[in-house]
Amino acid sequence: MEKFELLDKDGNRTGKIMTSPEIDDKSLIPQGYYVAIVGVLIINNENEVLLERRSKLKKIDPGKWGICGGKIDYNEDPITAGIRETYEEIGVLLNKDEMKMLCVNKSETAYFNIFYVRKNIDINDCKLQKEEVDELRYFNIEKLGQLYDEGVEWLKELKKVLY
Repeated sequence: MEKFELLDKDGNRTGKIMTSPEIDDKSLIPQGYYVAIVGVLIINNENEVLLERRSKLKKIDPGKWGICGGKIDYNEDPITAGIRETYEEIGVLLNKDEMKMLCVNKSETAYFNIFYVRKNIDINDCKLQKEEVDELRYFNIEKLGQLYDEGVEWLKELKKVLY
């Protein structure tokens, strides 16, 4: 059974551990604690962002577009989690030297570490994890603000880095 350590409001580890079934029920996450989440933006030389369409079988946001990512496992650092999630979901192996911190965002129960990577990925070479991902597509950064499927809170920060 997967275990996850909750974070405090500043992103610090708290020692409070929850299992996968527990953490999936947001009402069980104590107030003031956050689930550690990682997201990875892959940007090609055309300044397009690679997004994945979540599987229609997913419980959370089925069929919506978003970036690679997921929960950070117990005793795992955010960069390692980002590399793992990207490999599991689309079959692309990144290395730590490529990963650049973009921003940190919080929701009511989640603490998001968002990284970006400049890399040209051929979608045809990707191996999609069918339980997680139905499709991959590159999106022009200027049009991402019109994509209402998944939050793009990171878009403003990404534009600062790229332009």
